Amino acid sequence: MDLNLLSLLTPLYGGGFVHAFTQLFVFYYVVGALIHWGIPLLLPVQSVQPQPRVKGSVTRDAFYSLGPMAVKAAIWVIVEKMHARGWNLVYTSPIDTLPHVLYCGLVVGLLDYLHDSWFYWTHRMLHWGPLYRHIHYIHHKSKVPSAFTGYSFHVVEAIIVFANEVLVTMVLPMPASVHRVYHLTTTAIHEGGHAGYEIAPFVPTVESLLLLVFKGTKDANRGHALNTVQHHDMHHRFPNRHFSLYFTHWDRWFGTMHPQYEKNLFSYFK
Repeated sequence: MDLNLLSLLTPLYGGGFVHAFTQLFVFYYVVGALIHWGIPLLLPVQSVQPQPRVKGSVTRDAFYSLGPMAVKAAIWVIVEKMHARGWNLVYTSPIDTLPHVLYCGLVVGLLDYLHDSWFYWTHRMLHWGPLYRHIHYIHHKSKVPSAFTGYSFHVVEAIIVFANEVLVTMVLPMPASVHRVYHLTTTAIHEGGHAGYEIAPFVPTVESLLLLVFKGTKDANRGHALNTVQHHDMHHRFPNRHFSLYFTHWDRWFGTMHPQYEKNLFSYFK
């Protein structure tokens, strides 16, 4: 790697806007290329999409993603500035003891739940008529999404969606490195959720990985609690269904789960 690029990727935290944007840019397009082109070349995948993708939509979505990445990078800088002024609970001490490692694991679990809850309710809000017509419609240009649809949305939507990355630092103490790595990982989750094919557990949450380790891919209860690629893919076909990101409980509790969701789901996990 070019030394100038390497200097923009490290250290992990604290380098300002250009540093944060470069981290996101490299991560987003490398992961997107791996999901969209690399994995289908290496592994047999089964599409969850019933119709072909419109020509040019992948390039369009990859371009539209630049604005939201700039917003996300700016939000990371806000977190850095707040930390410098003592306005949030982020800290920079090393993670060098077992209790601290265990605590960070708990933080990741809490962040998953908080992120999913924030996403569900803000996502439903974005489907309110005026917000949908003027803002959220951009994301729904993709009826057959790809990995690059992950951050393909309006910059106002990006402010709404990524605002939780500031809010969590005001209620939950966490190392700066955990905050940065976690929210880089959520980028992969947004991309993976739009992949168009299912590899269990393709939406790479800690919960999905634990289920894979302990129960494998044949557990029929998997779809009852954890999200899948098909879950969000159906949202692009049925926009008033499937608003969650990691888990399915909000959709089940509030009647936004599509009744046909599980009909073919588990055929992808054999």
